[in-house]
Amino acid sequence: MPITMTIDHKRGMIFARSGPVITDHDWLWLQAALRSLVDSGLAFDQMLDFRRVEDCRLSSRIIRLSANKPALMPESRQAFVAGNSLTYGMCRMYEILSASHTLKIEVFRDIGSAREWLGLACLPPMEVASRELAMPPKG
Repeated sequence: MPITMTIDHKRGMIFARSGPVITDHDWLWLQAALRSLVDSGLAFDQMLDFRRVEDCRLSSRIIRLSANKPALMPESRQAFVAGNSLTYGMCRMYEILSASHTLKIEVFRDIGSAREWLGLACLPPMEVASRELAMPPKG
């Protein structure tokens, strides 16, 4: 499954989720989709839910290239949620390589911390349980 994206205009949020495999092609598609929003003058924060990723096929070359050309507005926040160490490391590499930009990036291991950092922790219970934010436990 490629990356899926949901835009919540009301909250100014983009929710993206990857399936069990994430590739350079998937990442480049997401970056292009985000750039089209920025080109239209819209500013959003983003939560990238990579908890289901089991096979991270992102190349360091693509991560470096995309880190040099952020796809979101400078004041935006980007929260990555990683479910395993490899994905966490790739997300951290992107965060570190993006440090010269004003885009705020954080990598988390749990969705609750990411929601809190993005200011989504105070949502009503039904909103927190929405399909953009909730995922059934593994196993």
